[in-house]
Amino acid sequence: MAKSAEAFRSIGEVAKLIGVAPHVLRYWETQFTLLRPMKRGDGRRYYRPADVALIAGLCELLRDQGLTIRGARKILAEDKGASVRHLGNERLSRDNAGASGTTDPLPPLPRTDWLLQLHDLGRRLRHLGPRDPRWQAARPVAIRLGRLLNAVL
Repeated sequence: MAKSAEAFRSIGEVAKLIGVAPHVLRYWETQFTLLRPMKRGDGRRYYRPADVALIAGLCELLRDQGLTIRGARKILAEDKGASVRHLGNERLSRDNAGASGTTDPLPPLPRTDWLLQLHDLGRRLRHLGPRDPRWQAARPVAIRLGRLLNAVL
């Protein structure tokens, strides 16, 4: 039986859900002050749903978009993590939809030269940093393009 979305989760459950190792979560706790799970007297960590959303958003920023920890800290500081939690909730929803057997009604496209060029463009967009003047305009495009390409490739 699956846990409800509002249930607290252990470090192992969160690691499996997000797709990172538990030691990565412990490290992120030292790097991001907004990430503070509840701890029992014996030291076990329990993550609230908001913590899980924050972790999923951090994973999206750090792993999928290639941001540095310093860049992710700046984004967290802008709005106290609200945008990162939103990004994490989107990621979790997308992952849950994929796990529940929901399929895309469109058949997969054949790999063609233009598709590979789009993939290359998406990779380049992901490597723009927050200091680049094109970052604000390119970031939403890169996120959407990355999701579309991951679905196709």
